[in-house]
Amino acid sequence: MTSSSRIIVGKILETILKLTAEKAEVNPQEIAEHSLTSESIVNEVLDKFDLRDRMRFERRVKVALEAIRLGVDGERISRYLDWREFEGLAAEAFTEIGYEVYGDLRFKYGDRRHQIDLLAYNGILMLLVDCKHWRKPPSPSEEERMIVEQERRLIDLRDALSLLWRGSGELKEITLIPVILTIYEPRKKLLQGHIFMSVGKLMGALEYLERSYYELRGEVIKVPRDLGLSELVKPLIRLNR
Repeated sequence: MTSSSRIIVGKILETILKLTAEKAEVNPQEIAEHSLTSESIVNEVLDKFDLRDRMRFERRVKVALEAIRLGVDGERISRYLDWREFEGLAAEAFTEIGYEVYGDLRFKYGDRRHQIDLLAYNGILMLLVDCKHWRKPPSPSEEERMIVEQERRLIDLRDALSLLWRGSGELKEITLIPVILTIYEPRKKLLQGHIFMSVGKLMGALEYLERSYYELRGEVIKVPRDLGLSELVKPLIRLNR
């Protein structure tokens, strides 16, 4: 695909997301008018990505990811997604680059209850992803509050998993790292060791994280060597009782 064709396809996919944000039907003529392209090209794109049916949750998430892959600004794309679709986009993006994902983890430790929007795990790192569907950067006080909340989740997940898997056969060390994922490009990439990422530049931010994670805020724990992410965290449900 040439550079110009990538731009055209990306624009059409962005337009589809915009026009189907409130209605699920796909109208080629309307898409052509709003994207300033011909209806024949729109139809080619609809066929290429199998977008003739109603644009429900899974399709919109995949379209958003494909548009970003084609170079459309992630911040612009995310404006057309609701919070649930934004978390779905994050999950798809992490899955595509080889991470296992577990969404909406709820657990209790001591007298505190926590919710983690998304866990992403590659066998070495377990990322506690807080998806912030905010249209503009938060104030410094809001950033501080986010970090305090992340710290509580990080420490309690560390202690809960350590308690759960202590003495459970062959163990390995992994590192828990809190991540704040945003629509906008963050003013600060790091704050008190906590990393802020934008969904539009997720790949580059993850490359940095995987290369320099030992410099970030994190906690090392030991877990069973042969278990995947779902098997590691699902028993935490017992701690909710």
